[in-house]
Amino acid sequence: MKLKWQHFRFLFTELQRPLQLDITHDELADFDQRFRLILRKHLSILGWWSLLNIAGGLLALLLLKGSAYYFCMMGMIWGLINFAIAMAILDHTFYRKFRRGAFERFESQRHVEKLMFLNIGIDSAYIFVGLFLREHSFACGVGHADLWLGFGWAVVVQGLFLLMQDILVYRLHRKNFKKAQPFLEKELGNRGHPL
Repeated sequence: MKLKWQHFRFLFTELQRPLQLDITHDELADFDQRFRLILRKHLSILGWWSLLNIAGGLLALLLLKGSAYYFCMMGMIWGLINFAIAMAILDHTFYRKFRRGAFERFESQRHVEKLMFLNIGIDSAYIFVGLFLREHSFACGVGHADLWLGFGWAVVVQGLFLLMQDILVYRLHRKNFKKAQPFLEKELGNRGHPL
């Protein structure tokens, strides 16, 4: 994956941009704008979280030992994976425009909701796997207990962060959709599309 200057500019500009979910000028244009803004904010936060994890892992290479070392190393691996995912999604969606029509907007919203539910389930599984790894570190005679403990806590922390972020983003998308839903349903009714 080739990093572009706009990826780094994106990380600095999106965190400060207000969401303004309560302002309405044109239902469809506002829905589209807020939809993309929520998505970009989500990716920006994930990008910064990833960079913090990568920096922590690099610091661990130099300064830490034991379970703290493994905690930061696992965080760095998560950071690399999450950063690659965030940048790939950014490339896929940043300049993508909605097709015209209420039906396509409903489909986009449903797609995002399904993905967010899937992410929330996966995040919850991460937490349980991390707790299992942590508990495994306390088993009698287990080798590399520091590794299991550090990796376990790292997976729990990653899972909790991603779970909170995905729940918040899901709620923002639902709020945006509910604001435009009456107008979109009216448009679909006028065109004879079933919901």
